[in-house]
Amino acid sequence: MLRFEISKLLKNRRFIFFAILIILVPEMDLLIQLKNQFEVGFDTASYITNPAMASFLAGNSIGHYGQMILIWLLPVILLNLYTDQHVSEIKNGYQNATLIRESRKKVYQTKLALSAIIPGLLVFISLLLNFVIALLVWHGGKDFSGMEDELQQLKAVKSFQLLVFQMKHPYGTMVIYIFIFTITVAIFGMVTQAIVFMFPNYYIAYPFAFLLWIVQIMSPYSSTYFMQPFIEYGLRFIIPAIIIYLSSSLIVIGIGYFRQVKADVL
Repeated sequence: MLRFEISKLLKNRRFIFFAILIILVPEMDLLIQLKNQFEVGFDTASYITNPAMASFLAGNSIGHYGQMILIWLLPVILLNLYTDQHVSEIKNGYQNATLIRESRKKVYQTKLALSAIIPGLLVFISLLLNFVIALLVWHGGKDFSGMEDELQQLKAVKSFQLLVFQMKHPYGTMVIYIFIFTITVAIFGMVTQAIVFMFPNYYIAYPFAFLLWIVQIMSPYSSTYFMQPFIEYGLRFIIPAIIIYLSSSLIVIGIGYFRQVKADVL
């Protein structure tokens, strides 16, 4: 079933469009950074952006257009990429036919697995490529948007110790955050799939998924705190944000999955 689902996706134009979107958005964000760097010049290392700071996850580009598309609209992208196909499968009877051939657990476990693996893999490739390009273009850069000039003052403030550590180890920090963002996207991919399990209706699934995501983005313990490096928020904000995100995600995934496994839809 897994192989069939993947082969079906590769023939889907909507999937291909959103897969390309995920790959290209961080790379296009680099073009904005590059334009700004050309205005400053590449002559002095202290005026060249550090490669980690130029990377997509640092959110350092003017306008933050890339972040608005890929982060703020993530639920819409995930649903279009794969997870809302469950709605059309129910409408055209494909879902019932599949449940005759395969066990309920296998069907819904496969869908949940793919809803995590597909966007997670695409995001990982995109962010890794983005970081490698940044390393090549901004090699030797030392600028952290001026924060490097205040490093000694930041060291004296307890809440900024994580930021100080990240600035001392920018490349290792980016690798860690690429994995964190990949896992975050993979988990929310499963959340959107679980929402579609519960509400196989486009007009309910899309608003529900977007609302659940945006509330956590805009909350006092925003999920962006653990997705974005080089910010002023320390572990006192990051840890509660992770707990809130994981707990809410696991609840939705659990309800969506177990409700479908136990349901009698035939």
